[in-house]
Amino acid sequence: MDGGREKYMLLNGEPMLLAPRCEPYVFQNVHTLGGECRRMRRHVEVLASAAEQLFGVDLDLDAREAERAARRLAEACRLTRNVTVRLIMKVYPSGDVAMEYDEPSIYRGYVLRSLRPEAVCVNMAPPLWQFPTSVAAETRALADATARARGFHTALLTDAAGNLVSESAQPIFVVRGYTLFTPPATFPSAEREAAERAARAASFEVVRRQLTRDDLASADEVLTVNYQGVASISRIGRKPYMSIIAEKLAESMEAAVR
Repeated sequence: MDGGREKYMLLNGEPMLLAPRCEPYVFQNVHTLGGECRRMRRHVEVLASAAEQLFGVDLDLDAREAERAARRLAEACRLTRNVTVRLIMKVYPSGDVAMEYDEPSIYRGYVLRSLRPEAVCVNMAPPLWQFPTSVAAETRALADATARARGFHTALLTDAAGNLVSESAQPIFVVRGYTLFTPPATFPSAEREAAERAARAASFEVVRRQLTRDDLASADEVLTVNYQGVASISRIGRKPYMSIIAEKLAESMEAAVR
């Protein structure tokens, strides 16, 4: 897609020009590569659970039909077929289901992203932070804008007590030795589950426990995982971090879907 080309979306399976919609929603970010969706079945399950718990919507969406719809939309948008593109799936309180594509990325498959961001902790936990909601997406955008205004690349979210917030679409992992620590969650995250499976496949231990800003000071690595793969934090303040485990985790994530 480019700036001079019309952009399309699907609304309840019907194509239309991409149009903003000012309503709350729940969402999933789906990794697509070469016109194929990765982990669509799990994304649909998580999306359906969020829609039911928050909106009381009984989502009637089959993963295979969602994949076929995504391919139709990719063709309509004339997407390049050799790089990763994010497919955003949204469900509104009315039960409407929307699909839209982001701009193509520079990456292919799950990767350790080349930019190692410098991060700052920002006290900005969204309401219902464990759910993939429009509020969580807007909070992430606001937090990153705040971080950039302070001279950093990205924000790590904390609550008022200083506990790290692990977002559904971008879970955080703190690494010490060969163990990855991540905050516990009561709602599923396709991204967190994929990262945990890949970590165990690479012979790393995964521990879910509450993490605070103090844990960052003793960490060897700090990383986040989203639809693209792994982002390894380079430093927080004066504290530098390695990226050895982050690289192996990205490789294990990609190997799991080949």
